[in-house]
Amino acid sequence: MNRIATFFLFIFPVGLLAACGGDAPAADNNPPALDPQQIASGAELYTLHCTECHGANLEGEADWKLQNPDGSFRAPPHDADGHTWHHSDAQLIDAVRRGGARLSADVGGTSAMPAYADILTDDEIAAVLDYIKSTWPEDIRRYQWERTLQEQP
Repeated sequence: MNRIATFFLFIFPVGLLAACGGDAPAADNNPPALDPQQIASGAELYTLHCTECHGANLEGEADWKLQNPDGSFRAPPHDADGHTWHHSDAQLIDAVRRGGARLSADVGGTSAMPAYADILTDDEIAAVLDYIKSTWPEDIRRYQWERTLQEQP
């Protein structure tokens, strides 16, 4: 895998999947419980497809907020210090499925991240996202879940 995975989960638009992580419905706007088997599967998939660019500890690329000389974005972290949790599930899923192709010209940069729609199934994408979410503190998980709820009809 190359630097294309630089943008695994940074500026993420569109498409909430009905089975997002297979999570049970949340009560009182609390985030859904994460399934330990789903998290373990997601961790394995993350190692195979994402670690090269986003780091083994979800730390992202150094100076991730700076663009590369060619105008491309660097791989952001997916841990609590990053930006991933600012996006809804729909945006995160779309980012993984479409990669850098999802970015419009007005974003101010490009992404070399590959599209994973033909590489990972929807369930595998959900597992990777659940793994990432499992590393966040509860307040960040709640914030990200609220973002997801705001986008639902």
